[in-house]
Amino acid sequence: MSEIVVGGPAALGLALGAQTTVMLPVFLLGSLSPLIMADVGIDAFGLGMGVGLFYAAAALGSALLAPLADRADAWKVTRYCLLAVAIAGLAIATLGSAAWIIFAGLLVSGLTNGVIQPATNVVVSRFVPAARQGLAFGIKQSSIPLATMLGGFAVPVIGVSLGWKWAYAIAALTALLVAALLPKRREGTRSSSSTKGRLLPWHMLILLAVMSGLGAASANSMAAFLAPSMVAGGHSAEIAGIVLALGSAVSISVRLGMGYAADRGAVPLLPSVAILFAGGAFAYVLLTLSTALPVFIVGSLLAFGMGWGWSGISVLAIVRANLGAAGSATGVTQVGVFSGAVLGPMSFGWLAVNAGYPAAWAMMGIMTFAAACCAVGSEYLVSRHLAAGAAQ
Repeated sequence: MSEIVVGGPAALGLALGAQTTVMLPVFLLGSLSPLIMADVGIDAFGLGMGVGLFYAAAALGSALLAPLADRADAWKVTRYCLLAVAIAGLAIATLGSAAWIIFAGLLVSGLTNGVIQPATNVVVSRFVPAARQGLAFGIKQSSIPLATMLGGFAVPVIGVSLGWKWAYAIAALTALLVAALLPKRREGTRSSSSTKGRLLPWHMLILLAVMSGLGAASANSMAAFLAPSMVAGGHSAEIAGIVLALGSAVSISVRLGMGYAADRGAVPLLPSVAILFAGGAFAYVLLTLSTALPVFIVGSLLAFGMGWGWSGISVLAIVRANLGAAGSATGVTQVGVFSGAVLGPMSFGWLAVNAGYPAAWAMMGIMTFAAACCAVGSEYLVSRHLAAGAAQ
């Protein structure tokens, strides 16, 4: 197979393909859960444990291994991650009749996901011109809704007709295909690769990680519990599914639109993140007020658009504040994202069972407002730090 010549569009396409492929194991677990649970014998608690294990492993991988993307060849790191995911997927497909095999495969996939996200951030920062990185990160950060969509399509197309193990086998082969397309030698890079690595002080990175974790906790909870919340409010599962689909489209549109605007200097980065978080907090408050369908629709679209539309522009802000150290910096912040993806849904579920959905939505509103405050604080600290550095 001939090697792809990596320019900006090709690098972005490969990064999006790699990041989406690594996310498939956990989203296939969710979409194919009725088939897997019946075949393997795990219950809803086991399903939640598998998802939590994936994100916990991702947090560990990001914390320990993300700096490799800066020090080593980011393409090589990405290729090794894809090969590991392919092995994990094939193990699940061939030996997945035992629950522990599935959990082991999710553990490996989670670890690689924690590494590949910073690695693909490095790829975009090096190969995509700075003037287009806003839109590029918006596209790349759409990998999660894209993986969700592919997982959904896998149910009728593969899972029901061929069996759920075939879906994992095809996902593994897809990982091998993407790995084969990656360039096998270092190439001249653009943008921040020519700049000496500049990493923000740890207290600023930790504040950004807390911001990202709070935002991810509320957004992942919203994506997981919006449908059952609507059903509990007296609406049909079909209506809930339509609202989820519309919300996902709005989220992607906001990510792309904000990235496009950032490339043209039309919006400040971290202040825009703060505004998006504030809008998300307002959306969650709406969901506490009424179970009427119009309120659910407006609240849900706002929650998806503003409460989950911050991802791309947030990564762009972190990359630009840490020139030449995108892997290390986003590795720290991704620890927050993955930790929030574990703790947020657990907290929401506990509150929903013990205090009701309105209380759970109220907690998500508080968390998202706290994320907005973290974004404001980060903007103040980072801008002062960069200004001081420029004055030296």
